Amino acid sequence: MKNNKLVSILVSTLSGCLLCLTLFIPHADASNPSPKVHKKTVVKMTVRTKTTGTHASSSSIPAEALKYAINGYRWAVKHHEVSNPAVLTVVNFNEPSYKKRMWVIDLKNGRILMHMHVAQGKNTGAVYAKRFSNQPGSLESSPGIFTTANVYDGEHGESLRVNGLEKGINNNVYSRAVVIHPAWYVTPSFIKQNGYAGRSWGCFAVDPARADQFIHAIKGGSVLFAYAAPEKHDPRVDHRLSSKGEQLYDAIEHRSTSHWFL
Repeated sequence: MKNNKLVSILVSTLSGCLLCLTLFIPHADASNPSPKVHKKTVVKMTVRTKTTGTHASSSSIPAEALKYAINGYRWAVKHHEVSNPAVLTVVNFNEPSYKKRMWVIDLKNGRILMHMHVAQGKNTGAVYAKRFSNQPGSLESSPGIFTTANVYDGEHGESLRVNGLEKGINNNVYSRAVVIHPAWYVTPSFIKQNGYAGRSWGCFAVDPARADQFIHAIKGGSVLFAYAAPEKHDPRVDHRLSSKGEQLYDAIEHRSTSHWFL
């Protein structure tokens, strides 16, 4: 009798333990599998800075503007107009004035030294450059091939004169007093507030905060090329790149491992 009671107690105890194990031990759920461990993806980015040299690329300078600028540069070199061949400045007047549309390229090392805003002439257009002139009093910008001349202290502060190399297109800019100078209406704050850069009387006006650096980077007879719609009919630049032009283009675009400098 006592033995039967003992067995009954033992059976009840074991049954309770099995029930607890069934209720409280976690089971794998096929509908909710364990989360996978994802590997972290690292994206390498090239940061383009405003003040330090950066590698040039087609994403920064429109290809056609760069090719025309190289043709203009090569034409100026061939005609012995260039005293500072290490630098090329490209202005793309096809872009609206609220965009940064001027680049300074270090040709020796294939780097963009500066990328900045530049003004256009008052009568060239408010936002987009639509009209160009070589005439005195036109208050319009001139396109084409230029070289930088002398630095002087003018009405706007330290400024830089330019020579227009193309007769009938920009050869009157020196007598028109078309120069590079700082101007308050080309500051980022003015452009942000108004939606466009202010307009000059035809000068390449730039942000005063960067004017000194810009002027000293390109002074001494370097080439400045202003690209615009009329240049598509300019035989000096509207043609295929020469073999040396192709070499320079590839060096700037880093498509070639060879070093190119004149």
